Amino acid sequence: MKLLYIANARIPTEKAHGLHIVKMCEAFVAHGEDVTLVLPRRKNAIIEDIFSYYGIKRNFIVQYIHVIDWVECGFFGYWINQVSFAFGLLFKKFDKIGLVVFTRDELSGWLLSKFGYKVFYDMHGFPIKWMLLWKIAMKSMLGIVCTNQWKIEQCCEKFGLPRGKLLLARNGFDQNIFSIELTKNEARKAIGQPENKSIAVYAGHLYDWKGVDIIVAAAKLMPEVLFIIVGGGETEIKNFKNRQNLGVNVEMVGQRPHKEVYNYLRAADVLLLPNSVHSVNSRFSGYSVNDTSPIKMFEYMASGRPVVASDLPSIGEVLNPDNSVLIKPDDAIALAKWVGNVLSNRELAERLSKKAISDAQKYTWDKRVEKIIGFIKRLY
Repeated sequence: MKLLYIANARIPTEKAHGLHIVKMCEAFVAHGEDVTLVLPRRKNAIIEDIFSYYGIKRNFIVQYIHVIDWVECGFFGYWINQVSFAFGLLFKKFDKIGLVVFTRDELSGWLLSKFGYKVFYDMHGFPIKWMLLWKIAMKSMLGIVCTNQWKIEQCCEKFGLPRGKLLLARNGFDQNIFSIELTKNEARKAIGQPENKSIAVYAGHLYDWKGVDIIVAAAKLMPEVLFIIVGGGETEIKNFKNRQNLGVNVEMVGQRPHKEVYNYLRAADVLLLPNSVHSVNSRFSGYSVNDTSPIKMFEYMASGRPVVASDLPSIGEVLNPDNSVLIKPDDAIALAKWVGNVLSNRELAERLSKKAISDAQKYTWDKRVEKIIGFIKRLY
């Protein structure tokens, strides 16, 4: 199968969607598919190429579309970029024979479908406006892949799509990285942390809906525990520190290459996923509650460390009381309490970790792609 993976995104990127895209391409190739990744040519402060930045094999082709790169210019600039990318794809005139288009970009996917391409859409966020236009676009797709069950129900209810056109395929993790044997002490040596310190780790961005502020509040209740926050660019960290009074037991290490994040996860005694129900942007509070399928959740599960997470519908589709601790969102006292319980109860920590590792095996990139290939072959 010739597969054209289309993503209107700046890649490499420090954001999780970039990792998702390249890992999917890598997995498609591992299943014997002929993959070309098509991206916009945009300004990028990251100078490494895709393969070296993500540490992946050079086994798929990358092509670039020239766009009007005005994404940073607000609403108007964003749509100029979207339209220029979509029409740039048409001018490429890809050979349609035996070709499957797999995309995260609804506009270019819809436009290509109107010109006879067989398009499958990978849905990572359900819309909250322009619903009629979305309905038109989604009905033109041959099939739609959803990262959680909630999106499937929304597609049926809001767009009237038949269930046979929808596939549940959650995000995942790279089993090759997480199969590397690394003890807690070895991981701590790699990140320069002591062996005898209790450590709680959060890995991800600093957006308000991620609940990082609650981690800082919980840290003030647990001065004996070191809280490490992995993620955030220089400006994000500066802004975060300006609005937070960080205690001496909170360490912000900033953005790290993905392969280094593994060391932090393995160095931890407990991992934190404190998604919030609040955000200055209501779109993201809803996204946190129902829509998200965070890659770090699957990596946490695979790391062999106990997870304390917010009890939200989006999280609860994967995590449960057998493989994690689920707590009330936005509750620093509850977070501190259960971090303490996990740290003091080795039997609980081991039981949760073992179950999480077992459950995580369903959520590798390889297995996600295997499901998608079967779905494509059924509908193509």
